Amino acid sequence: MHNILLVYFRSFNESMSSLCPGKKWVTKLSSAGLVYLHFGRRLLAQILELKVDDPVTELVFDLLYEGFIEEIDGVDNGVNQYDGEPR
Repeated sequence: MHNILLVYFRSFNESMSSLCPGKKWVTKLSSAGLVYLHFGRRLLAQILELKVDDPVTELVFDLLYEGFIEEIDGVDNGVNQYDGEPR
């Protein structure tokens, strides 16, 4: 079973922008990004005591992805973190 999952994730090429139209990030999602995409809004809404579709929830979702989760996606997918300028 684990080998099947590894093969699936090795060939996974989706990004936040391809799975969530309207989003600008094109970094290939890692397992952390996939989990965040699936559960992030609900978790943030619960923490913030807001509805999932509240604009503040979406704003925090975007800020947390851009400032933290995307970094994990990049590192996990071999994006060079320094090629003359820090990314």
